[in-house]
Amino acid sequence: MAVDLLDRVEGMFRLRAVATERIDGDMHPARVQSDVLHARQHAVTGTRWTMADQVHGRDIHVASDSAVAVDAWPLGGVADVIVSEPMGRPIAIWAADCAPIVLFGATGLVVAAHAGWRGLAAGVVDAAVGAVIDAGDSVATAVIGPMVHPCCYEFSIDDIGLVASGVRCAPAAITALSTDGHLALDAPAAVRAALRGRGIAAAVLGGCTGCNDRWFSHRARIEPGRHAVVAWVESHDRVTP
Repeated sequence: MAVDLLDRVEGMFRLRAVATERIDGDMHPARVQSDVLHARQHAVTGTRWTMADQVHGRDIHVASDSAVAVDAWPLGGVADVIVSEPMGRPIAIWAADCAPIVLFGATGLVVAAHAGWRGLAAGVVDAAVGAVIDAGDSVATAVIGPMVHPCCYEFSIDDIGLVASGVRCAPAAITALSTDGHLALDAPAAVRAALRGRGIAAAVLGGCTGCNDRWFSHRARIEPGRHAVVAWVESHDRVTP
């Protein structure tokens, strides 16, 4: 079942981040019927989430609980970065190998980013951090959800170079070998490098989506399903979202 990645009280706020698993069902917003998706989301957090139509870019969607039309749910817009309303509805990133990143602001803002290798090369982490700063906040806590690790992520040297440029590090810092001994991208290291370049430390939480079938994987098993990382902020004296 869904597991807590973060449940921490910081000042006036309780920071929550949860990763769903295969057993929680497919969370792909374009593949799952809306009533089924709503039920699955409600089972995890007690309410529905705001998600975006992710396209491996760096565009930003600012979520508004009151502005999303009923007939537009569950997709709030086309983007790979979602910015929440303060104390608003949970926001979520759906994935099946790409990195789901959550940034909690010091004043209760939540920003979530979908970081596949193309997004990393395009600077999606910088876009997410910039969204926090543009909102007049600063990143207090960062969480990285389950993602593919180098053991299952064979990659070309040219594409590793593109990712390295996007996260501002040397290619060698994100180059590894797969289990089969082939050149591989160390995507967790790439995400950490991008965050570190902005003065942010984060833990990689959750195992490799390729090795561990608790989660869906496109790269390892060509699966159409998607798990999700969901994040929200609540008052520290509340116990439910």
